[in-house]
Amino acid sequence: MINEILCSFNTFNYVLVVIVFLVFGYRPPWWSRKAVDWLRKEVQDIPGPLTLPVLGTRWVFSCGGYSFNKIHEFYVDMHEKYGPIVKEEALFNIPVISVFEKEDIEKVMKSSGKYPIRPPTEAIAVYRKSRPDRYTSTGLVNEQGLVWHHLRTSLTSDLTSPKTISGFLPQVDEIAEDWCCLLRQQRLGDGTILDLEDVAGRLGLETSCALVLGRRLGFLLPGGESELARKLADAIHKNFIAIRDTYFGLPIWKFLQTTAYKNLAESEDTIYKLALELIQTADEATQESAIFQSVLKADIDDKEKTAAIVDFIAAGIHTLKNSLVFLLYLVAKHPESQQKILEDESKSYLKACIMETFRILPTANCLARVTEEDLELSGYKVNAGSVLICQTGVACKNEKYFANANEFRPERWLDDEKHSTAGNATFLVTPFGVGRRICPGKRFIEHVLPIILESTVRNFEIEVVKPMELQFEFLLSPKGPTSMIFRDRG
Repeated sequence: MINEILCSFNTFNYVLVVIVFLVFGYRPPWWSRKAVDWLRKEVQDIPGPLTLPVLGTRWVFSCGGYSFNKIHEFYVDMHEKYGPIVKEEALFNIPVISVFEKEDIEKVMKSSGKYPIRPPTEAIAVYRKSRPDRYTSTGLVNEQGLVWHHLRTSLTSDLTSPKTISGFLPQVDEIAEDWCCLLRQQRLGDGTILDLEDVAGRLGLETSCALVLGRRLGFLLPGGESELARKLADAIHKNFIAIRDTYFGLPIWKFLQTTAYKNLAESEDTIYKLALELIQTADEATQESAIFQSVLKADIDDKEKTAAIVDFIAAGIHTLKNSLVFLLYLVAKHPESQQKILEDESKSYLKACIMETFRILPTANCLARVTEEDLELSGYKVNAGSVLICQTGVACKNEKYFANANEFRPERWLDDEKHSTAGNATFLVTPFGVGRRICPGKRFIEHVLPIILESTVRNFEIEVVKPMELQFEFLLSPKGPTSMIFRDRG
């Protein structure tokens, strides 16, 4: 049968098929192989999963055995199968290149110019452009060039200031005490907290609002789980999943109102309205907040100021919640680390536990950039304008950079090992990004986590109930509910 079909083809038919493949960007795996090895290899030579015309490699998430909530596992498999550099193709066969080697990651990050280009979350950009009544830009995360630079310098100088964070720390001490009281109230008779993400979310909300709005709102007090807090937590969770599905899925949402885009629009609307309720409760304490005042005084449109405060609160809640749950889980799995935290007056071991958590379970497990110049990565020429994903989360588990890489060993950040670990960690242990587009909340999270962890360990012996599962929600997150045991420390 096949022979008959082939025989019926004439030269014109073959040429027509080739032209169709070329028009839609398809290249069979053998197409780009060089006859001579010494010729420079280019993007089309980079190995990766099978590419289909138009659809690229997105088929792997529908019928290739992978799902959106396991994208982090997909990249681990791609690295094992294809090596240090892997090419996917988005719709219409646009290449997206992942790099897994420290040398390549460092080269990509160092090549960024004054205004590093980060691929935008396009669905959010489209939504915000559709709401000129609320937004005058697509936001700090999505803007590029001079617009991004103006927003960044106008909005984040106080948020990233050591003076601002130092002035906030006494409030964090009070928050840590209330957090421990809440854990006692929420646990069952045997000390089990059934849903740690829920409790940690209340902590994230209280802490973020205290920083941005300059006052405590009582979300950690008994009965403080208000309807507003619950709705805001649900909306933020829904928002991150919708961003993931519109970002990695086929962009059908551009032509039809898909469920993913509806969820994104609804969650953006809910987050905005609920955060606006919090902003409108501003009192004298809020007026004294350095961050709130810096936003109010910024030389930007008033709508932009409101949107920035909303984004700061939402991002702070989710990032702090995930980071804290990961940290407590790893410390709970290693009870000897809890004792060392208690015994170490210098608090070096405490900070080492946090750095080791950032290495093993980074909330942001990859960094994306659009190259501004031609680069050579793992022997392949990559042209300026290419989309690159630096797979830092995978690289952090590479034995080449960290001995016993899958083990939780805070000691690697201390004493004789400290220098070599820190050297390898540069450009790899980057849960908040790196360079000019680093997360402005980095200093905030890094100062809050040690205080919360120390207070928790001093009050409780923490144990794991069952192994934690992970899922990808645009950020790496626990697949909840996560249960842990908090027993009063004698």
